[in-house]
Amino acid sequence: MKYNRNEYFRYTFGEPCDATFRLIKQHQGDAEVELSKKGACKIIDISPNGVKMFSELFISIEQLHYVELNFTLDTNPISMVGEFVWSHRKSFGHEYGIKLVGDDDSEKMIIAELKNRRRKEMELNK
Repeated sequence: MKYNRNEYFRYTFGEPCDATFRLIKQHQGDAEVELSKKGACKIIDISPNGVKMFSELFISIEQLHYVELNFTLDTNPISMVGEFVWSHRKSFGHEYGIKLVGDDDSEKMIIAELKNRRRKEMELNK
C-alpha cells in the first residue's frame, strides 16, 4: 500500500498534540474486536485522511495493522480507527504513518476542529 502525502492539506502542529492509542489485536468480520491497553502518543501532523504520530513504544505494524486513536484538536474528543502504513525509528521512539478509516462526517469534524484551533491560535498571537 502506498501512502499518499499529496492530500489537499496536512496540518503540522507547532507543539505536537497529546493523544492516546489502543492497538486492535483482532479485526475480522463479525468477530469481537480485542483492544490493547491505552498508550500515550503525540500527533505530529494530521489531515482528514491520515496522521503522523510519535510514540516511545515500538509497535510491530506487520503483525498489528489497526489502531484506535483518541485525541482532541479543539473542544470535541475524537476517536478514530486507522491502519498503519509506515514506521520510522527515531532516537527516542518511533514515528508511525496512519491512514484513518473514516467517513465524510469524521473528515468534516477534523476539518472543523482544525479550523477552530487555528482561529484560536491566530487570536492568541495578535
